[in-house]
Amino acid sequence: MLAAKKKKSTEVRWMLTFADLITLLFCFFVYLSLFNKPQVDLKTGFLVNEKTINSLKDRLPDSTVGSLNSMKEMFFENKEKFTEKLEKLIGQKQTSLYKTQILIESMAKGKVDESHGIMNVVVLINEKVEEDLRIPLFFAGNARRGPVDPELCTSEGLTRHSEEIQEFDYVIGAEVAIIPEGKFETSFPLCVINDELYEDPEEILVQIGKLRGDVERGNFVSMSIIIEDDEPLPSVNFEIERRDLYKGISNITAHISPISGVKTEIPLKFAGTAKERKDFRFIDGSTIMIYPYTEKGTIEMEIIQDEVPLYATRTLVIQMEADTIINAEVGRTTKQVNTIIGAQEMKDCSGINRFLRENAAFSSFELNASKSRCILSLPSSFLFRSGGAEISPEVVPKLSSFLNEIRNRYELEGDAIRVDGHTDDVPITKIGKYKNNWELSTMRATNVATLMMENVGFNPERIAISGYAETRPKSPYLNKEGERKSGKELREARNANRRVELIFTRPVKKERTRKFFPDPDAG
Repeated sequence: MLAAKKKKSTEVRWMLTFADLITLLFCFFVYLSLFNKPQVDLKTGFLVNEKTINSLKDRLPDSTVGSLNSMKEMFFENKEKFTEKLEKLIGQKQTSLYKTQILIESMAKGKVDESHGIMNVVVLINEKVEEDLRIPLFFAGNARRGPVDPELCTSEGLTRHSEEIQEFDYVIGAEVAIIPEGKFETSFPLCVINDELYEDPEEILVQIGKLRGDVERGNFVSMSIIIEDDEPLPSVNFEIERRDLYKGISNITAHISPISGVKTEIPLKFAGTAKERKDFRFIDGSTIMIYPYTEKGTIEMEIIQDEVPLYATRTLVIQMEADTIINAEVGRTTKQVNTIIGAQEMKDCSGINRFLRENAAFSSFELNASKSRCILSLPSSFLFRSGGAEISPEVVPKLSSFLNEIRNRYELEGDAIRVDGHTDDVPITKIGKYKNNWELSTMRATNVATLMMENVGFNPERIAISGYAETRPKSPYLNKEGERKSGKELREARNANRRVELIFTRPVKKERTRKFFPDPDAG
């Protein structure tokens, strides 16, 4: 009886030992499997770009530069194929200088032309799977993603084109890639939308998400896809609202066609008789910005009338320059010609104006008015002989009679009078009485002022004399297109600019001041 019990105990112990062994083996294989999980990767490679070439130039001889440049924009499936190509171009000896430590920033980049329409992204696994493997995908980057629609985006490309998807850069068929049982790879379509917008290259970043426990992510879990735009540069033109500018704020507007997907910058240049910061100024700079997906851009220009201009009008030519525009090209309307009109609140010059209308002998005289001034322009052809500053004797009686008529006009009573001499832009080259146009213009003004004081009786205390040579033309030497005049136009401009101006200015009102201390000389 005792012997039977002992035998049973021995059998139980053996079975327990065997069970422990099997359990340990099972744990060992489970533990081993943790280090041998299937790995999922995106299919990646090298796109040799400018940065790649520059990094290689730093490490390779100058003799290889030409060969390196020929590799630009080449795509390689892996580093080994890249190295093979490098050996063929520059030789094995030179390639041995290539260091694997070079970081090629274009790693894991693909490129697709916008017009191509589709890019199939491949997902790989290093071991066959025993059941379908679902791989979640995430999309980022500055490219605009459209809806997820397997019927819209297939492996053949877009099945239809509609207006609602034109606002996007790409669409996808699914956000999950499935590697079938027993397979090593799968692919999913990424459909690029070919719009009509000019755009910068756009990036799509594809990333592998979290996988199930028996599968892990590999070395290449993300892939950068660059969409290359195929649209030509849009053109920009001025959108002209009005030609005549008076005061306050005026808009300068540029229109872009077709609408662009990037910011366009249009720096402006200026010509004409109007001067920046004297006759006009810009509120926020002189560069027009047209922002993405907008039709036009505007800047504000303020017309300055604080300092009353010497002349009734000034020409302002605004131009676009092709070599300074960013992300666009110039169109047809690249030049805008405006006229800045003198202040609208005019000084009373009605008496002089009426006298000029009633006396044909002085029809060549010109009168302009501004806020505080009557500007009377006397042509040099009426006053002087060519190149001279002495008033022609036959003119003296006529001029004296005219000046006597206006001397006591009520609207000019108490005015300060400035006599300005002006010449054309032809320099004095002959040896004569006057060295240059400065002397000539000053002497002409002096002689007219002398006649006003001595022959007519103007108060010398109210008269000032100035000579400006050719620096302040009344008629611009540029035409409406901003180009220098020639022929008849140039002769007419020079005739208009040779003149003496009588400027009658309203006296400034004196401000009353309070005296805090008594005047000791006062009674």
